Amino acid sequence: MPPAVGAVLSYWPFEPAVLLGVELAAVLYLVGGARRGRNHSSATARWRSIAFWLGLGTILLALQSPIEMLARQLFWVHMVQHLLLMAVAAPLLALASPWTRMWRALPLRWRRSIAKPLFRDPRLQPVRWAYRIVSRPGVIWFLAAANLWIWHIPGLYDLTLRNHLVHHLEHSLFLGLSIAFWAQVIDQVPFHARLGSLGRASYVFLAMIASWGLAAVLSFATSPFYAYSLLPSRPGGISALTDQQLGGGMMWVPGAIPYSIAFIALLFRWLADEDARPRLAPAEMDLGGTRGG
Repeated sequence: MPPAVGAVLSYWPFEPAVLLGVELAAVLYLVGGARRGRNHSSATARWRSIAFWLGLGTILLALQSPIEMLARQLFWVHMVQHLLLMAVAAPLLALASPWTRMWRALPLRWRRSIAKPLFRDPRLQPVRWAYRIVSRPGVIWFLAAANLWIWHIPGLYDLTLRNHLVHHLEHSLFLGLSIAFWAQVIDQVPFHARLGSLGRASYVFLAMIASWGLAAVLSFATSPFYAYSLLPSRPGGISALTDQQLGGGMMWVPGAIPYSIAFIALLFRWLADEDARPRLAPAEMDLGGTRGG
C-alpha cells in the first residue's frame, strides 16, 4: 500500500454533528422500544430493528470513517460515500420504519405540546398545506432527483469541498430526501404509501434512470469537472479523469443494485396481486356480454 493511502486510512475523522445525530437517534429508538413493552417482540419487529442499526452503522461508515478523508482526495470515493447514504442507509431506515417508536420516546407532555398546534392551530394551516403538497410521491421524486443533479454542478460540488457546513448540508439533504423517497416505496408503519405495487416499481425504475443519466455524464466526459483535478496527486496515482469515470461507474453499477432489487421485488409483488384478484368465470363473462348487448 502506498504511504499516502496508509496515512489516510490511519486517520479517523471526528464529526461531532454526525456523532450527536446518530447517538440521538439511537437513544430515542431504545427508549421508544422500551416503552412499547414485550408485545412487540415479533419477528417483524426484530428484522426492522436490525435494519435500523445497520442504517445507523452505514451512516457512521460513510461519514465517520477513513472514507470521509479519502473522499476529499478521490472523487470516486466521494461518490461511494453518497451512495452509502442514499442507496444503503436510507432504504434501511425506511425499512426499519422507526418513526413512531422514536416519537414515543419523547415525554407525553412534549408530544402533546408539539402535535396539538401542528394539527389544530389555524395559524399553521399554511404549514399543513405545504406538507400535503411536498409529501406527494411525484414531488418527492422530483426533489430527490433534482437534489442529486444540483449538487453535482461543478461550482456547487467544489464548494462542498471547501466549506464544511455546506458539505454537511449536502449530506443531510442526500440522506433526508432519500429517506423520503424510499418511504414512498416501503410502507412506514402504521401508514401506507399512496402508490400501488406497479406504481412503486415505476417510481424506483424512473429514479434509477435519473441516476444513470448523471452516471453517463460523469463516465463519458472527456475532461474532469471538479476541483480534484487541481490536486498535485491522488492516492493510487490515477488521473483526475479516470477518478471521475470511476465515480460515474460506481453510480452506474453498485449504486443501482438497491434500486434493481426493489424494482424486481415490486414487480413480483404486483404480479402476485394480479394473480390474487378474483376473476370472472367464462360463463359469467358471456352473461355479462349478453346483458351488455
